[in-house]
Amino acid sequence: MSTPHIVIVGGGITGLAAAYYLQRLRRQAGTPLHITLIEAQHHLGGKVGTVYQEGFLIDTGPDSFLAQKPWAVQLCRELGMEEEIISPSARKFYMLIKGKLHPVPHELVSLVPSRPQALWRTTFISLWGKLRASVEGFVPAQKEADDESLGSFMRRRFGKEFALKFAEPLMAGVHAGHPDRLSMAAVYPMYWEMERKHGSITRGLRHLRRQRQPVKGQRDASPFVALRYGMGSLVERLARNLKEVDIWLSTKVTGATPLPDGSTSIHLQHGEPLRADVVIFTTPSYTTAEWLQSIAPDAAHLLRQIPYASTAVVSLAYRREGVEHPLDGSGFLVPRTEPLPVTGCTWSSSKWEGRAPDGSVLLRVFIGYAGADQIVEQGWDDLLVRAAHEALQPLLGIRDEPVMTWVNRWLKAMPQYEVGHLSRLQRVESALSAYPSILLAGSAYRGVGVPDCVKQGKEVAEKAWQKVLNLNRSHV
Repeated sequence: MSTPHIVIVGGGITGLAAAYYLQRLRRQAGTPLHITLIEAQHHLGGKVGTVYQEGFLIDTGPDSFLAQKPWAVQLCRELGMEEEIISPSARKFYMLIKGKLHPVPHELVSLVPSRPQALWRTTFISLWGKLRASVEGFVPAQKEADDESLGSFMRRRFGKEFALKFAEPLMAGVHAGHPDRLSMAAVYPMYWEMERKHGSITRGLRHLRRQRQPVKGQRDASPFVALRYGMGSLVERLARNLKEVDIWLSTKVTGATPLPDGSTSIHLQHGEPLRADVVIFTTPSYTTAEWLQSIAPDAAHLLRQIPYASTAVVSLAYRREGVEHPLDGSGFLVPRTEPLPVTGCTWSSSKWEGRAPDGSVLLRVFIGYAGADQIVEQGWDDLLVRAAHEALQPLLGIRDEPVMTWVNRWLKAMPQYEVGHLSRLQRVESALSAYPSILLAGSAYRGVGVPDCVKQGKEVAEKAWQKVLNLNRSHV
């Protein structure tokens, strides 16, 4: 029989991870396997990339990842990058309330701090708001619901003020989503399950902390880590390791057709179709839907229902002497009640080492979220730079114009896990059950962060490998 062929469509982190783990499985088994990775752009990595210019290091998309979700850290270790994982230099961050930056104790990142006094040190929540949030452990649990919006869940458990001023911008901001539309079960399944298992977030986190072995010097360590040479270095290292994978850049897929033997024909804009025993689509759900329309119209319809938001990352470099604020933290978040076009700002040169040359600062400003992304989709880069600069000027005491700027615009790039998302995924899987050689993975499905995408890439690689093994057995 011919060598089994697995085709991965999409060269972002999910697709690269899938190729890496497939290659490893093939090596371990010593079984022949042809792996092809197809990417429409001229470069790999998707939204993950790094630019170096005149001493500045600019991440074009995500600049860090959660260490508490172990999959990205594990991958870095396997690639020999463990020494390149760095912790933030600054952990304190700020919340913008009524035009003023208020410091937030870093212990509050987990919502229920290990030291309760952290909540009482906040200056932007009223006495009543603090009292209401502190009794979360006594709020009756609602265990019968299949799903609930993030905003509803947080208001119910912590009270309206704490949810509006802190929990919602902290948790919904990561997803560029509206808190009253995002699915708590899909976006933060750990907290969702804590209420069901322990009756409250407070009791759930206390139980989790008791289970974890304390590490000397790591109490209340930041949950986020970064890479010394930027997130793009992960893409570069992965690409260099894919020595047994055919990588086709600047290659556009135009469709897919199931074949009588159970395989799939992948149609390309240029060139002959590719026959794949298994095909893994890691592309945005609306793109994948176009290719599946003629095969599984019900699945395609469901995939189109996953909404996307457009966002932009505007990086601004200033002379240090032109910024009055001490920048003594990692940045600030902006609740929706504030009349600003930005959702947050990372003080990159304060948060991570090696991001700016001496005498300079680098700031990353985030613009756009679900329902308010017109400026990203319609505005010119100069307009985004001006909006970011004018938002920061009074807050940070900026006296000068930026010396350098970078704009990374991500159109329809942030999938929104709205209420009912997990149920929709189950229906998609059911609609594709007749086509076992077609697999889906990526940020549209079960996690948007780098660790989640690595995990999905590994899991889909294992599924594809098992299908190849079954195929080999059927030909014996």
